[in-house]
Amino acid sequence: MFGGLRIRLDPWDADYGPELSAEEEPEGQRPDVLPDVELPEEVWRPLHPTDPFLPDHIYFVDGVRRVDARVVVEGEPVAYGAFGSFAAGSVSVQDGVAQFGPSLVDRVLVVGGGRSLDQPVPVMPGAVYRPVSIGKRDAEAPLQKLQEEMRLAEERLARELADADRTLVVVDGPLTFADPVRGAAVGFIKHISRFYLTSPESLEVLRGLPPGARTPIFGLHSARRFARYSWFLRLTPPAAGDPPFSGIVRLEVSETVGLETARRLADATAWSLPRFVRPRGTDPRAPQNLAPVGALEAWLRRRLGDRLLLRRHIQALIVREVRSRGDEDSAGSPIP
Repeated sequence: MFGGLRIRLDPWDADYGPELSAEEEPEGQRPDVLPDVELPEEVWRPLHPTDPFLPDHIYFVDGVRRVDARVVVEGEPVAYGAFGSFAAGSVSVQDGVAQFGPSLVDRVLVVGGGRSLDQPVPVMPGAVYRPVSIGKRDAEAPLQKLQEEMRLAEERLARELADADRTLVVVDGPLTFADPVRGAAVGFIKHISRFYLTSPESLEVLRGLPPGARTPIFGLHSARRFARYSWFLRLTPPAAGDPPFSGIVRLEVSETVGLETARRLADATAWSLPRFVRPRGTDPRAPQNLAPVGALEAWLRRRLGDRLLLRRHIQALIVREVRSRGDEDSAGSPIP
């Protein structure tokens, strides 16, 4: 049926893109890979945790963002903007009990083309959008800025939570800060865009990882980011028909923690994270979207409020603004 091609079903829901991406990093941005950090590459093997560091607290940190309404900024040339909402939050796991931890909700009005507003925009009670200016004029720039604002909020929260002894903070996505903290923070990359490993031996180890096992630690050095230690971990075995690398995530930690601490953290993630895996069919990004993260995302989305209601108020605000300037012909039809 497939003309000899080896077709496999991607486990992730189509709305979220592929579990394994074929995208390459742009030329000049690819980090140098140091495979011989923990073990020489020629003797790589799957590693199981033997005496893992067990933190008193595990925090999972993630964020969600949403464009409430896109706008066009008139002028020569035309620029684009967006009303956007985002939230960052955490789930705390201690003694087998999980509960929602600190969180925040923020709203921004991103305006492109270097144009700026001098005051926040109140859309409705409890929904005030703070102005943010960007130089780019293209239609996707406001979404990129909204993503950046969300990531900064996640970083601030992760730093705060990691500033405690015997704490492990699992940040959903690449780790964005390198400075030391009292606890530990690791980046959890569930959408793998590069395997970094190139030798047949290391790729074979990665392909054959059993559940709960990890690769040896390797180094990543880049001019664009701080130096990191990294490792791959298999959460669950591939189901029938899955690609051989299914169920694998990559984790990273700042190289400033030192190799011995990185090894302890790698073992801690291999021991603890597979316990939070959701069964296939219960989450569109299972198994990589761990249960605490999936619950956190749903909770944060509810905290963003009703998008349709916000959009209606934004539309009404813009119509009132247009009419107050006497641009009746541009105001459009009344809102039903």
